[in-house]
Amino acid sequence: MLNEQEYMKKWIALNQKMAEEHFTWGTAELEDDYEQYMSFHLYKMGRKQWNDIQEATKKIGHIVNKAYHEIFSSETLKSRLGIPAEAWDTLSILSRYFSYFSRLDLVVNHGDIKLIEVNSDTPTGYLETSTANRIICEDQGYSSPNHLESAIFKAWRKIEYEYQITSQDTVYFTSYGWHDEDRETVLFNMRNSGLARTRYIPLEEIIVSETGIYDGDGERIDYLYRLYPLEYLPDDKDPNGKNIGNLLLDHIANGRVKIINPPSAFMMQSKAVMGIIWELASQEGIFTEAEKNDIQQYFLPTFFSNEPFRGLNLPYVEKPIFGREGGGVVIFDRMRKVVDEDPEHWYSEWPKIYQEYKEMPDYTLDTWTGPYTGKLLVGSFLIGGEPSGLFLRVGEKITGNLSMFCGITVTED
Repeated sequence: MLNEQEYMKKWIALNQKMAEEHFTWGTAELEDDYEQYMSFHLYKMGRKQWNDIQEATKKIGHIVNKAYHEIFSSETLKSRLGIPAEAWDTLSILSRYFSYFSRLDLVVNHGDIKLIEVNSDTPTGYLETSTANRIICEDQGYSSPNHLESAIFKAWRKIEYEYQITSQDTVYFTSYGWHDEDRETVLFNMRNSGLARTRYIPLEEIIVSETGIYDGDGERIDYLYRLYPLEYLPDDKDPNGKNIGNLLLDHIANGRVKIINPPSAFMMQSKAVMGIIWELASQEGIFTEAEKNDIQQYFLPTFFSNEPFRGLNLPYVEKPIFGREGGGVVIFDRMRKVVDEDPEHWYSEWPKIYQEYKEMPDYTLDTWTGPYTGKLLVGSFLIGGEPSGLFLRVGEKITGNLSMFCGITVTED
């Protein structure tokens, strides 16, 4: 084990190497200090467990995609998603696959793998899983098992086909320009897209007019990859107070701009989907028996009320349907007393779902300040419908934006 001075020397060297390849957020900035985010600790996962997670990821993706098409065809099911009224018309745009860029958050306890949520709309963690993980592995003489770059390239070939993008079309990529993580995540996707013509445009530079959306040169934007949640748009106004967010939603709904991820990804980002899938699994004629078995194996009981947990006598979690980074999450014990609660109330206005609580396993990392034992969350990327890599984070019972990520490699059992 390295002493504190040796640890910091190595951390600084690795962080600099990562920064040269666009991963620049190895620390998390607080009000008056910095917290460690990048840990060069390397988790050595056995081949069987790796393969089990890949299989689970593929099967979960299939279930969610089938549920998407079921929800898409039912106005009743759509109405339960909690989608803002201003965005409702965007849900009429059918997509072949619910999301081309998504990440599943999994609790993995040996052979037990449970899905706690699907980040289908605007997932992050790409550079951690690709660039940073490769550098950590190489430093310790291992190879990275993740392959996001090739998966992104293949996903864009599917997108080109579905969206009918030609070599003459420019695909714009956007995020907040001032936000390093979002910007570099988007640029990573753009660099690996293999598209003939691309351009990055900061979100704040997009011009939204009555006829469509444009860049600063007056060029119309027909195709837009965005790392920006659609549920934020109803509140977006220009400096004069005009609601440009709703105007953009109207352009999306009417096909004046085609967005990637598609609106289906926003639709399936609602955690209400987990409750709907659990309900559909008890009905006949929707899922096959094999699919129902997969739901029992990989999904957690999820409801629109906490009442079922009276009879189940199980701890459970209350989640806002559009919460992110653990925002608004509350954990209850068997007696419905609060065990842990996220202090962020940003998402408190959203409707809630109630899901069986599955505790993440403990895992210990070496850090700046010595060993830290936290809860291990496994993020599994599903890109273009294919498992593409694992993103490990270690934090508190509620995984927030101050959890640390660590590297992963695969060893033979």
